[in-house]
Amino acid sequence: MAKIIVALIYMGLILAIGFSSAKKVKTAEDFATAGKQIPFWTNVYSMASAQIGAGATMGVASMAYQFGFSGMVLGFRAAAGAILSGLIFAKKIREANVTTIPELIRNRLGERVANLICILTIVQVFGVLAGQVRSLGTILQIFIPSLSLLSAIVIMSVIMMIYSVIGGMVAATSTDKVNVSIMIISVMVITPMVAMTKVGGTRGIAMNLTPDKLSLTNMGIPTMISTFLYFGLVGMINNENFLRICGAKNAQEARGATLMAALVIYLPYMIFAGLIGIMGILLIPQLGTSDSIIPAMIDRTTGDLTGAFLLSGLLAAVMGTAASVAMATSITFTRDVVKRVKKDMDEKQVLLAQRVSLVVFTILAMVVGYQGSSIVTIMEDVGAPCVAALIPIFFGMFFWKKTNPKGAAITIGAAVISTIGYWLMGSPLGISHFLVGLTCSGAALFVSCSFTYNRSSGQEVA
Repeated sequence: MAKIIVALIYMGLILAIGFSSAKKVKTAEDFATAGKQIPFWTNVYSMASAQIGAGATMGVASMAYQFGFSGMVLGFRAAAGAILSGLIFAKKIREANVTTIPELIRNRLGERVANLICILTIVQVFGVLAGQVRSLGTILQIFIPSLSLLSAIVIMSVIMMIYSVIGGMVAATSTDKVNVSIMIISVMVITPMVAMTKVGGTRGIAMNLTPDKLSLTNMGIPTMISTFLYFGLVGMINNENFLRICGAKNAQEARGATLMAALVIYLPYMIFAGLIGIMGILLIPQLGTSDSIIPAMIDRTTGDLTGAFLLSGLLAAVMGTAASVAMATSITFTRDVVKRVKKDMDEKQVLLAQRVSLVVFTILAMVVGYQGSSIVTIMEDVGAPCVAALIPIFFGMFFWKKTNPKGAAITIGAAVISTIGYWLMGSPLGISHFLVGLTCSGAALFVSCSFTYNRSSGQEVA
């Protein structure tokens, strides 16, 4: 009963914050970036909240539960990507004074490339949204076991949808400090301390884990390389974090907040989430789905009231990211598709379009999230073509003067064809479709831009 009461209180608070934030959302820019006036420390918490979602919490623990210490590579790679984002891209992105990735690319590489990237970005972010939605349902099932996964997904998605539609980024940043604080207490303090006591400390882990779970390569070298690259690179061009970078007061704060969130909160959080998954191998050896290992550990290792509080922190972690991803999807679609088709839209129409598209994408995410096999699989499979295309283009756009529109378009084609084609073939080489796509797109960018760049004019060859 305590868990149900806490769950209802949390849902009520989320909705209340959404409604109270509504009066501050006057324009489409307020909805998307909180008016580009997010204070530094608020943005640190907000970036951490955006990064710590299903992948960081449920995904890392799930991989560690399945593969042992080698599964923790997911956490390190994602954190490394967030750190590199601060070092390499954050300042440049904020200086560009844009709101979406396609908008940034449009300003530098033209309409054709931006439109292609827009399609891929929407698909990739939608895949992340589907993973977050599935996580929300998985956690609510621990609160209320009588609920089916589908019912739990629908309930939490509707609450997230209302909260996001009404309050936008203003509501998201308002709740992030509380959400992150609860998340830290839950995943980095109480749960690992209780679990460590029950397994007999680090000695108990070393003595009782099987050799394969202690191995740093149990996951398989090709898989580790592929997933390391995928989630590390995704962390560098994280769409929901992109909105926070764009919402910073200036470029220096954008870079500082990104690095602070990654180093002080995100990286330690990832490590502890992975450790909980590893200790779960010993404490809950038989579990229906590895995706639910963290909520299961909280549920079985703590008392009712404490467990309910900790589970609410887990719910907060995924809710914050789910809302951010839903907004990123709807904002990209509205600004880079709808607004370019209907060029005479005023601010009120843009704001309405962002809200309506958020509802539509969330409903579609419920279907995909329910049908997916796991959180990590959903995100990686759906997002692979986009990330394989974006990474070479981002590096080329900022650091290689020969990068031009025609070469970038060829790079996108190479990424999509190689990634999807290899996946449809059943990945015959034993490496992931993402790694194949990234290799092909990187080579395509270098070759195509070298041939299409005109040295004398600095323009592409006709």
